Amino acid sequence: MLALPTSGWAGGPGKWTKLAQVDTLGDTFGMLRTGNGVLHLVWLKKRASNNKQSYGTSSISLGGKLLATGTALANWDSLAPDPRLVRDGKGLRLIFEGSTGNSGCFFDGTIFTETSASGSSWSLVHGSMSLHTAGVGNLAATTESDGTTPVAAFAGGHFFHVGVDPNCPAASPDGTITPTPPTDTQSFPAMATDARDGSVWVAWFQTFTKQGFWVERILPTQGAPMEAPGSVGTALKNNQPLEPVALTARAGGGIYMAYCASSASQPCAHIDLWKVGAKTARVVPGSKNTTSARLALAASPQGRVAVAWFDAAKEVIHMVRTNMIATAFGAVQTIKAPAATSGFNDIQADGSSGRVDVVITDQLSTTGIPIDLFHTQILPGLTLRAKPKKFSHRAKGRVTFTVTDAGDPLAGVAVSCLGKKGSTAANGQVKLAFPKGTATGKHVCSAGKSGYHGGKVTIKVT
Repeated sequence: MLALPTSGWAGGPGKWTKLAQVDTLGDTFGMLRTGNGVLHLVWLKKRASNNKQSYGTSSISLGGKLLATGTALANWDSLAPDPRLVRDGKGLRLIFEGSTGNSGCFFDGTIFTETSASGSSWSLVHGSMSLHTAGVGNLAATTESDGTTPVAAFAGGHFFHVGVDPNCPAASPDGTITPTPPTDTQSFPAMATDARDGSVWVAWFQTFTKQGFWVERILPTQGAPMEAPGSVGTALKNNQPLEPVALTARAGGGIYMAYCASSASQPCAHIDLWKVGAKTARVVPGSKNTTSARLALAASPQGRVAVAWFDAAKEVIHMVRTNMIATAFGAVQTIKAPAATSGFNDIQADGSSGRVDVVITDQLSTTGIPIDLFHTQILPGLTLRAKPKKFSHRAKGRVTFTVTDAGDPLAGVAVSCLGKKGSTAANGQVKLAFPKGTATGKHVCSAGKSGYHGGKVTIKVT
């Protein structure tokens, strides 16, 4: 059952809302937005006094308000700290690893699943999603392009399984993700389904001998593993993500991965955004020299891809998104981490609403050193340009202002400068005229539109 929150539910851009307290900083969580606009989360609750474990839920509105909290699964002997949420038609499917501790289907510790029409009540599915029963944690999941067939990758990204088998453990075999030489030490897997061709992809980080980020197509046919360009790290300059690899499927086609590219002196010299299969990756603006980076990707319905990352040195979260064809970046936005942040592990993002919803696992330095889940939203930024940027007060001036969102022109933006106002047309432009005798000096002009963080440009009157 869902319960209405009693406090801390206001939400919205730049406001942190505490969702829950968890036991371990390394815990991750499942996140999915359903067709009604509600963002759903599932996480591992703090262990109960009887030593049993449960999964908690939260639902968040388009505007960032915490609508309700609840429980998806309760009183199991053990539950893994990485539940995953995927589509199940118009509803949700929870994929997880655990054991009831009793005989029967749910005793063997394989991958199991629950379904829910709206996130308010859940039905445990009899059956499993793995033949293996040992070491099946470190889980990733997605749904095939039909929107109903679940696919799970587990054991750090060693194995995968398609669909739910009615047997426990599954009678149908698990697939094997291709080992990458010289070792097959996959970890921190992530999955995505390309809506353009229905292909399903698994990404992982390879540890030990040769560190790096890898990805492989597993459906409809299995391909060869590909190493992300420039992603190789070393034992001393370890770019291991310590959270699921940042992976997303772009609306309109393409799988994208983000990762730290290390250098001889730094584990995260910069963050790269890679379209899987491309020969090179793009450096994310504002990401150079990031300390203890945690990063996430989010796709929007318009084809944009947003990158969000945490920088421990500055205790801030940055976000930047691409244009609609994912070839250029917009303005970098920055918000502060929650007050008293002392440890930071997992960050995930959702861009399906236009805003970017960000959820983090965060340790605080307050009494008891709590580890909490927090949610906020970040608005995309406007870029405002002026041409010319300088004119003389001895004559009339006429300036063309152009407003873009990551290079895409934006209509209906209010532009204000020196008391003059106008609204951009479909080409993102508006022309403002200034009289002879306009005050000399530098003047800041601004652009604003609902759903965006404002843009600014400085012009000079001589």
